Amino acid sequence: MNISKQRSHVKSRVSHYTKITLLGVMILLTGIFGFILLIGVLELPQLSLFALLVMVGLIIVKYGWSKRRIWSKGAKGEKIVAKKLKKLPKKYTAIRDVKIPNLGGDIDHVVVGPTGIYVIETKNYKPTYIPDEDCWYHTSGRKSPQNPAKQVKLQASKLNDFLVRKLGKKIKKVTINPVISPINHNLILKKDIKSYEIVFPEDLVSYLSHQRKILSSKEVKEIINILAKYGSIN
Repeated sequence: MNISKQRSHVKSRVSHYTKITLLGVMILLTGIFGFILLIGVLELPQLSLFALLVMVGLIIVKYGWSKRRIWSKGAKGEKIVAKKLKKLPKKYTAIRDVKIPNLGGDIDHVVVGPTGIYVIETKNYKPTYIPDEDCWYHTSGRKSPQNPAKQVKLQASKLNDFLVRKLGKKIKKVTINPVISPINHNLILKKDIKSYEIVFPEDLVSYLSHQRKILSSKEVKEIINILAKYGSIN
């Protein structure tokens, strides 16, 4: 089984917000040390500029660190899923952080094999959710602003349109399967969801490899060759 080496979008965001946090720390320290070293030398109006730097630094640190924590959780989730996908049979190829034109983002993992194409969206949420066909709910009954159901189905639809253009032919409806893989077992499943699958990371290999075979080796290779342009594959 092949795994993409392309750098994850999530990891890129972690790096981005780490830099913002470090910038905030530098501004904060400049303000603190400037105030300490120059107190008694400068007048109060001049010293107030260093106090302002301390405040600005604190705001930037708080913003950067909070964003970094959110994206770090996503990166941890993708790493867990990637590790599980390494156990897939050799006939399957997993591509990570897939960026196709007009998607408006990326797909955490796309797995291609004899049993079809799987769009896998990893979620590392802590609160308890109640999944439905088109949205997820909090236990209070309130709709969650987080909507992985809509996200993964849109990704599958966009990928289908993209492959149809590249292949020059229609793809069977059952070929592309949207899958949400939650890291935490904090879901309350009240309904039988039909438009996407919820598969925990530890169950992915069994789920992906034990479906009905619908793609020939030639079709699998053709699809992988197309998607290879959007991710580095071993």
